[in-house]
Amino acid sequence: MTVTELNSQQEYEDYVKSKDLSVIHFHAPWADQCSQINDVISEMSKLSEYKGVKFAKIEAEKVPDVSLKAGITAVPTVILAKNETIVDRVDGANPSAIAEKIKRHSVSKESIPLEAWKPQQNLEDRLKKLTNQAPCMLFMKGNPANPRCGFSRTIVSILDSCNADYQSFDILQDNDVREGLKKFSNWPTYPQLYINGELIGGLDIVKEMNEAGEFESMLPKKS
Repeated sequence: MTVTELNSQQEYEDYVKSKDLSVIHFHAPWADQCSQINDVISEMSKLSEYKGVKFAKIEAEKVPDVSLKAGITAVPTVILAKNETIVDRVDGANPSAIAEKIKRHSVSKESIPLEAWKPQQNLEDRLKKLTNQAPCMLFMKGNPANPRCGFSRTIVSILDSCNADYQSFDILQDNDVREGLKKFSNWPTYPQLYINGELIGGLDIVKEMNEAGEFESMLPKKS
């Protein structure tokens, strides 16, 4: 199946009437991240596991009324719709979240035994244990010896400069934790720093606290 290009409000409204799950990417030609998501949904449309899913893209600025109605405030944004109703969305370039939400909504809950929904509770228990695994826990991309993004590298540098005693978790190695912790902490980005099981925040918060001289005294120190 190919990705459908929607060019008008009428085309969009006709498209989302379907009982099938519709995945629609609101994009802009000037945004690099939109090109990445266009490639992602193009590849998904070719996979047999998404056989019952419809994929489309629409230029957000071409159809302002549609974008306003769908609550589009930035691109890329992907919405999931069924029977003219938006059932979920992914803001920003997050291919793993798109895949996870398509999987969730392409299967009817009525057809799944109740037991199948219990792992979500188990994930919450696991996240509680992970955030309390050490007095200072850093959830990052990569590990302190090999950070996999600039934000993670910077927060490691700050912690190390404070001689902090901390443990880390590589969220790139576990997608359940990566996506689940965003909801658990109500914090959408990484890295995330926890002290005594409580979320301190991401890099911006840590930098502000460090520059204000408030951060170092909160940290457990290496002996």
